[in-house]
Amino acid sequence: MTSFSTLSNDVEPPSMESKDEETALDSALYEDRLPRWRTSSQQRSRFIDALWVGLNASATIAIVFMNKFVFADPQLRKAQIMISMWHFAATFIVLCAASRGSRRLFTPIRLPTLQVLPLSAFFAGFLLLNNLSLATNPVGVYQLAKILTAPAVVWINFILFRKTIERNKILAVLITCTGVGIVSVDALRTNVIGTAIAGAAVTITACYQIWIGKKIVDLGVEAPQLLLNQSATAVCLLIPISLCIDTFPDFSIIPANTLRFLFAGGIVASFINLSQFMIIGRTSALTFNIVSNIKMLSILSLGWYSEGRIFTLVDVVGILLAFSGAWWYTKS
Repeated sequence: MTSFSTLSNDVEPPSMESKDEETALDSALYEDRLPRWRTSSQQRSRFIDALWVGLNASATIAIVFMNKFVFADPQLRKAQIMISMWHFAATFIVLCAASRGSRRLFTPIRLPTLQVLPLSAFFAGFLLLNNLSLATNPVGVYQLAKILTAPAVVWINFILFRKTIERNKILAVLITCTGVGIVSVDALRTNVIGTAIAGAAVTITACYQIWIGKKIVDLGVEAPQLLLNQSATAVCLLIPISLCIDTFPDFSIIPANTLRFLFAGGIVASFINLSQFMIIGRTSALTFNIVSNIKMLSILSLGWYSEGRIFTLVDVVGILLAFSGAWWYTKS
Protein backbone atom coordinates (compact mmCIF):
# COMPACT_ATOMS: atom_id res chain seq x y z
CA MET A 1 0.00 0.00 0.00
CA THR A 2 1.30 3.45 -0.84
CA SER A 3 2.46 5.34 2.21
CA PHE A 4 1.46 8.98 2.52
CA SER A 5 3.61 11.67 4.05
CA THR A 6 2.20 14.75 5.73
CA LEU A 7 1.52 17.99 3.88
CA SER A 8 5.13 18.96 4.47
CA ASN A 9 7.40 18.27 1.53
CA ASP A 10 10.43 17.45 3.69
CA VAL A 11 11.36 14.12 2.16
CA GLU A 12 14.84 12.70 2.69
CA PRO A 13 16.55 11.61 -0.53
CA PRO A 14 17.21 7.87 -0.77
CA SER A 15 20.76 6.78 0.10
CA MET A 16 22.89 5.43 -2.78
CA GLU A 17 25.32 2.55 -2.66
CA SER A 18 28.83 2.81 -4.02
CA LYS A 19 27.91 0.82 -7.10
CA ASP A 20 25.11 3.22 -7.91
CA GLU A 21 27.50 6.16 -7.43
CA GLU A 22 29.96 4.65 -9.91
CA THR A 23 27.17 4.13 -12.43
CA ALA A 24 25.98 7.71 -11.99
CA LEU A 25 29.55 9.01 -12.41
CA ASP A 26 30.03 7.00 -15.61
CA SER A 27 26.72 8.33 -16.90
CA ALA A 28 27.71 11.92 -16.09
CA LEU A 29 31.05 11.53 -17.89
CA TYR A 30 29.25 10.10 -20.91
CA GLU A 31 26.74 12.96 -20.96
CA ASP A 32 29.60 15.48 -20.91
CA ARG A 33 30.69 14.16 -24.32
CA LEU A 34 27.25 14.66 -25.84
CA PRO A 35 26.37 17.85 -27.75
CA ARG A 36 24.28 20.31 -25.75
CA TRP A 37 21.52 22.59 -26.96
CA ARG A 38 20.84 25.78 -25.06
CA THR A 39 17.18 26.36 -24.35
CA SER A 40 15.57 28.94 -22.12
CA SER A 41 13.41 27.92 -19.18
CA GLN A 42 10.41 29.39 -21.00
CA GLN A 43 11.04 27.17 -24.04
CA ARG A 44 11.38 24.10 -21.84
CA SER A 45 8.18 25.00 -20.01
CA ARG A 46 6.26 25.42 -23.27
CA PHE A 47 7.62 22.10 -24.53
CA ILE A 48 6.41 20.33 -21.38
CA ASP A 49 3.02 22.08 -21.67
CA ALA A 50 2.78 20.86 -25.27
CA LEU A 51 3.51 17.28 -24.16
CA TRP A 52 0.69 17.39 -21.60
CA VAL A 53 -1.68 18.91 -24.16
CA GLY A 54 -0.72 16.20 -26.66
CA LEU A 55 -1.31 13.46 -24.07
CA ASN A 56 -4.67 14.94 -23.10
CA ALA A 57 -5.82 15.31 -26.71
CA SER A 58 -4.75 11.83 -27.84
CA ALA A 59 -6.17 10.14 -24.71
CA THR A 60 -9.48 12.02 -25.06
CA ILE A 61 -9.88 11.04 -28.70
CA ALA A 62 -9.03 7.43 -27.82
CA ILE A 63 -11.51 7.20 -24.95
CA VAL A 64 -14.36 8.65 -27.02
CA PHE A 65 -14.17 5.74 -29.45
CA MET A 66 -13.53 3.25 -26.61
CA ASN A 67 -16.61 4.49 -24.74
CA LYS A 68 -18.64 4.29 -27.93
CA PHE A 69 -17.79 0.58 -28.05
CA VAL A 70 -18.44 0.09 -24.30
CA PHE A 71 -21.80 1.90 -24.30
CA ALA A 72 -22.97 -0.20 -27.23
CA ASP A 73 -23.67 -2.78 -24.54
CA PRO A 74 -27.22 -2.13 -23.23
CA GLN A 75 -26.28 -2.98 -19.63
CA LEU A 76 -23.25 -0.70 -19.43
CA ARG A 77 -25.26 2.10 -21.05
CA LYS A 78 -27.40 2.09 -17.89
CA ALA A 79 -24.37 2.25 -15.57
CA GLN A 80 -22.61 5.45 -16.69
CA ILE A 81 -21.99 6.84 -13.18
CA MET A 82 -20.52 3.50 -12.15
CA ILE A 83 -18.14 3.61 -15.12
CA SER A 84 -17.09 7.13 -14.13
CA MET A 85 -16.37 5.74 -10.65
CA TRP A 86 -14.16 3.09 -12.26
CA HIS A 87 -12.31 5.78 -14.22
CA PHE A 88 -11.47 7.68 -11.03
CA ALA A 89 -10.65 4.47 -9.16
CA ALA A 90 -8.24 3.60 -11.98
CA THR A 91 -6.76 7.09 -11.70
CA PHE A 92 -6.15 6.51 -7.99
CA ILE A 93 -4.52 3.12 -8.67
CA VAL A 94 -2.26 4.48 -11.44
CA LEU A 95 -1.15 7.43 -9.29
CA CYS A 96 -0.47 5.14 -6.33
CA ALA A 97 1.73 2.99 -8.56
CA ALA A 98 3.51 6.09 -9.91
CA SER A 99 4.28 7.27 -6.38
CA ARG A 100 5.97 4.06 -5.20
CA GLY A 101 9.66 3.21 -5.01
CA SER A 102 12.82 5.27 -5.25
CA ARG A 103 12.04 6.30 -8.85
CA ARG A 104 8.57 7.56 -8.06
CA LEU A 105 7.20 10.40 -10.15
CA PHE A 106 5.94 12.38 -7.15
CA THR A 107 5.71 12.17 -3.36
CA PRO A 108 2.20 11.22 -2.17
CA ILE A 109 0.69 13.32 0.60
CA ARG A 110 -2.55 13.06 2.52
CA LEU A 111 -4.65 16.22 2.34
CA PRO A 112 -7.45 17.05 4.80
CA THR A 113 -10.72 15.68 3.44
CA LEU A 114 -12.54 18.97 4.00
CA GLN A 115 -9.98 20.73 1.79
CA VAL A 116 -10.60 18.32 -1.10
CA LEU A 117 -14.35 17.85 -0.60
CA PRO A 118 -15.48 21.03 -2.46
CA LEU A 119 -13.45 20.03 -5.53
CA SER A 120 -14.90 16.50 -5.45
CA ALA A 121 -18.41 17.95 -5.02
CA PHE A 122 -17.89 20.18 -8.07
CA PHE A 123 -16.80 17.09 -10.02
CA ALA A 124 -19.88 15.10 -8.96
CA GLY A 125 -22.12 18.03 -9.93
CA PHE A 126 -20.28 18.45 -13.22
CA LEU A 127 -20.81 14.78 -14.08
CA LEU A 128 -24.46 14.65 -13.03
CA LEU A 129 -25.55 17.95 -14.60
CA ASN A 130 -23.82 17.26 -17.91
CA ASN A 131 -25.57 13.88 -18.14
CA LEU A 132 -28.90 15.57 -17.34
CA SER A 133 -28.18 18.29 -19.90
CA LEU A 134 -27.62 15.68 -22.59
CA ALA A 135 -30.82 13.88 -21.56
CA THR A 136 -33.05 17.00 -21.57
CA ASN A 137 -31.60 18.93 -24.53
CA PRO A 138 -30.86 18.29 -28.20
CA VAL A 139 -27.24 17.48 -28.99
CA GLY A 140 -26.75 20.95 -30.48
CA VAL A 141 -27.69 22.69 -27.23
CA TYR A 142 -25.52 20.29 -25.23
CA GLN A 143 -22.51 21.07 -27.45
CA LEU A 144 -23.19 24.81 -27.24
CA ALA A 145 -23.22 24.58 -23.44
CA LYS A 146 -19.81 22.90 -23.49
CA ILE A 147 -18.46 25.62 -25.78
CA LEU A 148 -19.74 28.34 -23.43
CA THR A 149 -17.61 26.94 -20.59
CA ALA A 150 -14.62 29.02 -21.76
CA PRO A 151 -16.43 32.40 -21.51
CA ALA A 152 -17.93 31.20 -18.21
CA VAL A 153 -14.44 30.60 -16.81
CA VAL A 154 -13.46 34.18 -17.73
CA TRP A 155 -16.64 35.61 -16.18
CA ILE A 156 -16.52 33.59 -12.93
CA ASN A 157 -12.83 34.36 -12.46
CA PHE A 158 -13.64 38.07 -12.77
CA ILE A 159 -16.70 37.97 -10.47
CA LEU A 160 -15.13 35.90 -7.68
CA PHE A 161 -11.44 36.79 -7.88
CA ARG A 162 -11.34 40.00 -9.97
CA LYS A 163 -9.00 38.28 -12.41
CA THR A 164 -8.82 39.77 -15.88
CA ILE A 165 -7.15 38.64 -19.08
CA GLU A 166 -5.67 40.54 -21.99
CA ARG A 167 -7.97 41.79 -24.74
CA ASN A 168 -6.12 39.71 -27.35
CA LYS A 169 -6.83 36.53 -25.39
CA ILE A 170 -10.51 37.42 -25.01
CA LEU A 171 -10.78 37.89 -28.79
CA ALA A 172 -8.94 34.61 -29.36
CA VAL A 173 -11.37 32.79 -27.04
CA LEU A 174 -14.38 34.28 -28.83
CA ILE A 175 -13.00 33.35 -32.26
CA THR A 176 -12.28 29.78 -31.14
CA CYS A 177 -15.74 29.35 -29.58
CA THR A 178 -17.40 30.82 -32.67
CA GLY A 179 -15.54 28.44 -34.96
CA VAL A 180 -16.41 25.37 -32.88
CA GLY A 181 -20.00 26.56 -32.59
CA ILE A 182 -20.39 26.94 -36.36
CA VAL A 183 -19.25 23.35 -36.89
CA SER A 184 -20.89 21.55 -33.97
CA VAL A 185 -24.19 23.31 -33.30
CA ASP A 186 -26.81 22.19 -35.77
CA ALA A 187 -29.99 22.54 -33.70
CA LEU A 188 -30.87 25.00 -30.96
CA ARG A 189 -34.36 23.80 -30.06
CA THR A 190 -34.70 23.60 -26.30
CA ASN A 191 -37.08 24.12 -23.38
CA VAL A 192 -37.06 26.04 -20.11
CA ILE A 193 -36.00 23.09 -17.95
CA GLY A 194 -33.34 22.02 -20.45
CA THR A 195 -31.98 25.56 -20.66
CA ALA A 196 -31.79 25.84 -16.87
CA ILE A 197 -29.96 22.51 -16.57
CA ALA A 198 -27.55 23.44 -19.38
CA GLY A 199 -26.80 26.76 -17.68
CA ALA A 200 -26.17 25.02 -14.36
CA ALA A 201 -23.91 22.49 -16.11
CA VAL A 202 -21.85 25.29 -17.67
CA THR A 203 -21.48 27.05 -14.30
CA ILE A 204 -20.50 23.95 -12.33
CA THR A 205 -18.05 22.80 -15.02
CA ALA A 206 -16.33 26.19 -15.02
CA CYS A 207 -16.18 26.19 -11.20
CA TYR A 208 -14.68 22.69 -11.17
CA GLN A 209 -11.92 23.69 -13.55
CA ILE A 210 -11.22 26.96 -11.72
CA TRP A 211 -11.08 25.20 -8.35
CA ILE A 212 -8.48 22.73 -9.62
CA GLY A 213 -6.05 25.58 -10.22
CA LYS A 214 -7.13 27.35 -7.00
CA LYS A 215 -6.54 24.31 -4.79
CA ILE A 216 -3.13 23.62 -6.31
CA VAL A 217 -2.08 27.16 -5.36
CA ASP A 218 -3.88 27.37 -1.99
CA LEU A 219 -2.60 24.03 -0.71
CA GLY A 220 0.85 24.42 -2.23
CA VAL A 221 0.77 20.95 -3.78
CA GLU A 222 1.58 19.43 -7.14
CA ALA A 223 -1.19 18.46 -9.56
CA PRO A 224 -0.69 14.66 -9.11
CA GLN A 225 -0.79 15.05 -5.32
CA LEU A 226 -4.13 16.86 -5.49
CA LEU A 227 -5.58 14.42 -8.02
CA LEU A 228 -4.56 11.43 -5.89
CA ASN A 229 -6.63 12.77 -2.99
CA GLN A 230 -9.51 14.06 -5.10
CA SER A 231 -9.96 10.83 -7.06
CA ALA A 232 -10.52 8.81 -3.87
CA THR A 233 -12.99 11.36 -2.46
CA ALA A 234 -14.84 11.61 -5.79
CA VAL A 235 -15.43 7.85 -5.88
CA CYS A 236 -16.96 7.98 -2.39
CA LEU A 237 -19.26 10.86 -3.37
CA LEU A 238 -20.42 9.08 -6.53
CA ILE A 239 -21.42 5.85 -4.74
CA PRO A 240 -24.84 7.12 -3.51
CA ILE A 241 -25.50 8.80 -6.88
CA SER A 242 -24.73 5.55 -8.68
CA LEU A 243 -27.02 3.57 -6.35
CA CYS A 244 -29.90 5.94 -7.18
CA ILE A 245 -29.36 6.23 -10.93
CA ASP A 246 -27.48 3.22 -12.28
CA THR A 247 -28.69 -0.29 -12.98
CA PHE A 248 -26.04 -2.75 -11.80
CA PRO A 249 -24.91 -4.86 -14.78
CA ASP A 250 -24.45 -8.62 -14.88
CA PHE A 251 -20.78 -8.79 -15.89
CA SER A 252 -20.97 -12.55 -16.50
CA ILE A 253 -22.96 -12.05 -19.71
CA ILE A 254 -21.05 -9.03 -21.03
CA PRO A 255 -18.70 -9.99 -23.91
CA ALA A 256 -15.03 -10.34 -22.93
CA ASN A 257 -13.95 -7.87 -25.60
CA THR A 258 -16.27 -5.22 -24.15
CA LEU A 259 -14.83 -5.81 -20.67
CA ARG A 260 -11.31 -5.38 -22.06
CA PHE A 261 -12.28 -2.00 -23.52
CA LEU A 262 -13.92 -1.09 -20.19
CA PHE A 263 -10.72 -1.92 -18.29
CA ALA A 264 -8.48 -0.11 -20.79
CA GLY A 265 -10.81 2.89 -20.66
CA GLY A 266 -10.01 3.31 -16.97
CA ILE A 267 -6.28 3.46 -17.69
CA VAL A 268 -6.78 5.96 -20.51
CA ALA A 269 -9.09 8.02 -18.28
CA SER A 270 -6.31 8.25 -15.68
CA PHE A 271 -4.09 9.87 -18.33
CA ILE A 272 -6.90 12.31 -19.18
CA ASN A 273 -7.47 13.25 -15.54
CA LEU A 274 -3.76 13.67 -14.81
CA SER A 275 -3.08 15.73 -17.94
CA GLN A 276 -6.14 17.92 -17.20
CA PHE A 277 -4.81 18.72 -13.72
CA MET A 278 -1.30 19.31 -15.11
CA ILE A 279 -2.52 21.66 -17.87
CA ILE A 280 -4.67 23.69 -15.45
CA GLY A 281 -1.95 23.69 -12.79
CA ARG A 282 0.78 24.78 -15.22
CA THR A 283 -1.36 27.24 -17.23
CA SER A 284 -5.01 28.01 -16.42
CA ALA A 285 -8.57 26.71 -16.67
CA LEU A 286 -9.11 28.98 -19.68
CA THR A 287 -6.18 27.42 -21.54
CA PHE A 288 -7.60 23.98 -20.83
CA ASN A 289 -10.93 25.07 -22.32
CA ILE A 290 -9.23 26.23 -25.51
CA VAL A 291 -7.59 22.80 -25.71
CA SER A 292 -10.98 21.15 -25.03
CA ASN A 293 -12.68 23.05 -27.85
CA ILE A 294 -9.99 21.98 -30.31
CA LYS A 295 -10.31 18.40 -29.06
CA MET A 296 -14.06 18.53 -29.61
CA LEU A 297 -13.56 19.79 -33.14
CA SER A 298 -10.99 17.07 -33.86
CA ILE A 299 -13.32 14.35 -32.55
CA LEU A 300 -16.22 15.67 -34.65
CA SER A 301 -14.02 15.84 -37.74
CA LEU A 302 -12.69 12.30 -37.23
CA GLY A 303 -16.21 11.02 -36.66
CA TRP A 304 -17.51 12.68 -39.81
CA TYR A 305 -14.54 11.41 -41.82
CA SER A 306 -15.11 7.83 -40.63
CA GLU A 307 -18.80 8.16 -41.56
CA GLY A 308 -17.92 9.46 -45.03
CA ARG A 309 -19.53 12.87 -44.48
CA ILE A 310 -18.54 15.58 -46.95
CA PHE A 311 -17.36 18.81 -45.32
CA THR A 312 -19.34 21.88 -46.35
CA LEU A 313 -17.96 25.40 -46.79
CA VAL A 314 -19.48 26.33 -43.40
CA ASP A 315 -17.62 23.42 -41.76
CA VAL A 316 -14.32 24.49 -43.31
CA VAL A 317 -14.82 28.12 -42.21
CA GLY A 318 -15.64 26.98 -38.67
CA ILE A 319 -12.58 24.73 -38.48
CA LEU A 320 -10.29 27.49 -39.75
CA LEU A 321 -11.75 29.99 -37.26
CA ALA A 322 -11.33 27.58 -34.34
CA PHE A 323 -7.74 26.68 -35.11
CA SER A 324 -6.86 30.31 -35.89
CA GLY A 325 -8.31 31.40 -32.54
CA ALA A 326 -6.39 28.67 -30.69
CA TRP A 327 -3.15 29.63 -32.45
CA TRP A 328 -3.71 33.31 -31.62
CA TYR A 329 -4.38 32.41 -27.98
CA THR A 330 -1.04 30.57 -27.69
CA LYS A 331 0.76 33.59 -29.17
CA SER A 332 -0.99 36.18 -26.97
